[in-house]
Amino acid sequence: MQMRSTAMKNAGYLLSLLPQALLVLGSYMQCPWLSVLFFFGVLPVLRRVIGNDLSSPSQHPSRCLLRYLKGVPRLYCLTWTLVLPWVLWILATTSMTILEYIGFTLSLWIVSSLNTAVAHELIHATSSVDRKLGGWLDASSGYVHFAEEHLMHHVRTGHYDGGDAAIPGTSIYRYAMKRYQISLITAWQVETSRLKRLNLSWHANRLLHKAPVPCVIATVFYLFAGGTGLGIYLLQIGGTAFSIQAITYLQHWGLSERETPELRDFGFAWEDDCWMQACVTLNHAYHGQHHLHLRRPYYKLARTKGSLPLPASYPVMFITALFPTFFTQLMRRRLAQWNNDVDKHEERSHSINCIGVGRITPTLRESSSASRDH
Repeated sequence: MQMRSTAMKNAGYLLSLLPQALLVLGSYMQCPWLSVLFFFGVLPVLRRVIGNDLSSPSQHPSRCLLRYLKGVPRLYCLTWTLVLPWVLWILATTSMTILEYIGFTLSLWIVSSLNTAVAHELIHATSSVDRKLGGWLDASSGYVHFAEEHLMHHVRTGHYDGGDAAIPGTSIYRYAMKRYQISLITAWQVETSRLKRLNLSWHANRLLHKAPVPCVIATVFYLFAGGTGLGIYLLQIGGTAFSIQAITYLQHWGLSERETPELRDFGFAWEDDCWMQACVTLNHAYHGQHHLHLRRPYYKLARTKGSLPLPASYPVMFITALFPTFFTQLMRRRLAQWNNDVDKHEERSHSINCIGVGRITPTLRESSSASRDH
């Protein structure tokens, strides 16, 4: 089954609220692992039932539909603003076992990580209010410099040296640590350059405006939920920072002007067209088209025809990337297949099954054959 209805896709954008709903529902069901089980277990399987996203984007929505589409990320901000104090209340009033605390922390990490997907949409908006809402999502998740460092992300795409494309063979752990450090330096440079260009004083530094947000939240968590609350919030900050680097790693792995110039027309990015993933992340996986059309809102994005497909969806690839040797082998083979089989790009992407086995199995089979030949 492939999802082709634009109306269904537009309604599906409300699924972006699902991570928050699962966090709350899991707590009241005494199953704090619910969100983790869904995103890393159920979601990949659902892909077989729901299929890929073949719907046409809403290029010319009516005025009413446009209000709704613009309102979805704003509604997400509102619900997060309510969920965050609820998390504090749960931690302050509910006793959990160690396993329950771990499940709750991981579920909160999923929500915070997906905050950045919605924030990504908002910081690209033309409305200053939307950009401030995006800044709130990022700051409350502890990644205060996302908007500033993201400006340079678009400039550096397609480059290894000083860029965001991971050199094949670089582990996700090394990449994440290095890129996070660079992102902090880059964000500060971008903001200080802005102040100098506009002749503004240091008081106008947006990073300094946002930096107190996670500090205040952390203090409140400590005051009302003690060391456990503070620890969980700090783990969420660290986990979100890693998630951002990991997604960038997946989206641009091995793609550069020097090594893969043919990917220039596809934004030097890997894409994935899982319907449900597209709804939950507001089309964040259509990253190549986003790089090609920077100001195009999420509801006008779609999979670029013939673009380079990830071997599987983000949750599966995230787990795979934790095993660097296997991940590198898999991605090298997929990239080689794309280069050698241009005529079948669209056919291959539309025949994928639930967890990417339609893409991964031939890759592993060919890799094993090559190993035997050598």
